[in-house]
Amino acid sequence: MKNKSNYYIGLILVIVGSAAFYNSVFLNGFFGVRNLWPLFILLPGLFMEIDYFAGDRLKGRDPGVLIPGGILTGMGTFLLLKEFLDIIPGMTGPVMIAVTGAALLQFYVAKPRDRGILVVSLALILIGVLLGISRYTGELPVWLTAGSLTSLAVIMAGIYLIAKKPVEYKDSTYRPRDSEKDKKSQ
Repeated sequence: MKNKSNYYIGLILVIVGSAAFYNSVFLNGFFGVRNLWPLFILLPGLFMEIDYFAGDRLKGRDPGVLIPGGILTGMGTFLLLKEFLDIIPGMTGPVMIAVTGAALLQFYVAKPRDRGILVVSLALILIGVLLGISRYTGELPVWLTAGSLTSLAVIMAGIYLIAKKPVEYKDSTYRPRDSEKDKKSQ
């Protein structure tokens, strides 16, 4: 486990050191902190993801680390791309919503106990995509009205109730135990 983590951390350090060396030799500032500040968000997220998936998950690994790891990795990647590509202003919010949904989905895949997390993650991804489309086109889609949002909420609630595991209730009626002493006395 430690060897795999050390390998990936070493690989990241070699990449960062190579970028710094390129920057100092060619003096163009391409790999400067001004452009690469999202790495401070991306690298901890990648470390959390790699540490979970590279390690032995059977030995008590908590998949809860995948939620912050997924959010940091997704947002760090988006912000890094935003530094080098011309991305529409105002897309950070929708991407953040969709990335949070994707991180929750990753957690659900690793630990599929609560299907409510699945419904919430899919809803967040859908909301993020719809907001992203509205930012890209400049207006909301024609079919997106209050009535359609209400019907989507009803559909999501129905999916949750269908997917929800039934709760097993213990019998709460009082019944005295038949003890060995009672059986012997009779």
